[in-house]
Amino acid sequence: MPQIRPISQQLAEVARRVLNEDATQVESHLQVVRSWLVELDLQSSLVDDQFLVAFLRGCKFSLEKVKKKVLLFYQIRSELPQVIQNRDPYDSEVLKIIRMGVGIPLPKTAKPTDPKLFLIRVGSFRVSDCTFADIMKVGTMINDIVMREDDQMVICGMVLIIDLKGVTASHLMHFEMDLLRKVAILNQDASPLRMQGIHILYPPSGAQTALNIFNGLLSEKNQHKRIYTHGRDLKSLHEHFSPEILPKEYGGELESIDTIAKQWETKLLDNRSYLLDMALMHLQPCSTPSPGGKNGSTNNTFGVDGSFRKLDFD
Repeated sequence: MPQIRPISQQLAEVARRVLNEDATQVESHLQVVRSWLVELDLQSSLVDDQFLVAFLRGCKFSLEKVKKKVLLFYQIRSELPQVIQNRDPYDSEVLKIIRMGVGIPLPKTAKPTDPKLFLIRVGSFRVSDCTFADIMKVGTMINDIVMREDDQMVICGMVLIIDLKGVTASHLMHFEMDLLRKVAILNQDASPLRMQGIHILYPPSGAQTALNIFNGLLSEKNQHKRIYTHGRDLKSLHEHFSPEILPKEYGGELESIDTIAKQWETKLLDNRSYLLDMALMHLQPCSTPSPGGKNGSTNNTFGVDGSFRKLDFD
């Protein structure tokens, strides 16, 4: 039997209806993917049934898509050592970034089958203390935990609330385009977590250029998701999200952002061993030219070539 955490009947119904999950077929799908990983010498104690079912759900149980996404998961992490490596939450420099609370999953939703909320406070990124890569490092640490532990986010997806209050030109100067592109691939194409919408708060004057860059980094699929700009009007935000699921800084009834950030600090520290192990899950690209197109994949039985190629991120 697959070693998968039981989910509620409500989540199971969403998984069946939206993600094509058939409980009678999950084990056979896992066997195919596990065999394929052995063939490519990518088996790992971290790549357990719970890890793989997240990718199956994120790809709506398409084996071809799962394998492409898993390959990309390994590949893009090898392209981002400044984000994936040196991620010990007990390290004072990493802990400093964690305590900024730039990106924080919120704990509640109105309904147990709603997408989870992920709050990003860009202005909390203190540019004098760290780099954009440092911020992305902590975001990836959080995503690694969410992908393993949060069935609701894996099955129902996530909605981003992006707070631009306090953003200045100095923030934008830290956003290196090459790094942004790779991080966008990491968080969209190589992740089983599905984005369901984006809500933007407090866009500063002259922010349209930055928003255009952000829109250009969205995958083709995510470009079709709804993007809402609320300006400085929290009432507009409350038309989409009840105050009972928002922190008090956003007119909500939850505890403060600092309290939620402290809870995530504890979770990251508790998961230190897992986070360090996950830093090993990357693949050095080979230099052999790819005959199968820029993504280096060709069609075979499983939809992905059995050898790794260097992906073109330009």
